[in-house]
Amino acid sequence: MAESDRKKWDAKYSDTNHQIEHGEASYMLKQYHGQVTGKRALDVACGTGRNALFLAALGFHVDALDISSVGLKRLAEAAVGLSGQVDTRVVDLDGFSPPVETYDLIVVTNYLNRPLIPKLGASLLAGGILVMDTFMLDQRNEVTHYNPDYLLKKSEFTEYFQTGYQILKFEEYCVKNSGCGMWKQAIAVRKLG
Repeated sequence: MAESDRKKWDAKYSDTNHQIEHGEASYMLKQYHGQVTGKRALDVACGTGRNALFLAALGFHVDALDISSVGLKRLAEAAVGLSGQVDTRVVDLDGFSPPVETYDLIVVTNYLNRPLIPKLGASLLAGGILVMDTFMLDQRNEVTHYNPDYLLKKSEFTEYFQTGYQILKFEEYCVKNSGCGMWKQAIAVRKLG
């Protein structure tokens, strides 16, 4: 496990005023969750679980993965009493492989792990939907101190889903956080088969 990553995220999730603590579920997840037939979901790099909580409230069984035990503890506490179920697991996602053909819905937000993307596709059941949303390189970004290895290139998400998937929606959009603008890419794809 990447100890430095774990410490960094444990510290961020210990601060309840951190901006990532107050977000709603992914707008793309809200748009496409109702188009799956089953109720088995995976939330990758879930943090304190805004997406997992949204899905569990709708009756989904969610496997929620993150490197931070602090974030996962907060998620587990918040999930008590929801109609669905949330199973949390501390996972170093570098080198991680989810089980094949298991999930109806997978969501990944604000996290980029390029080698993991094809594995997530393989983890979907036929007809399942994958929703991804994260930051990208763009000359219009007002924040410039990010490591480019963790930022998508122009239209990069679409390159992963040319064969075996139907792209339901793809867009690039700007978000503002405390006056600092960053461009993001969001995609929703359905696995064919």
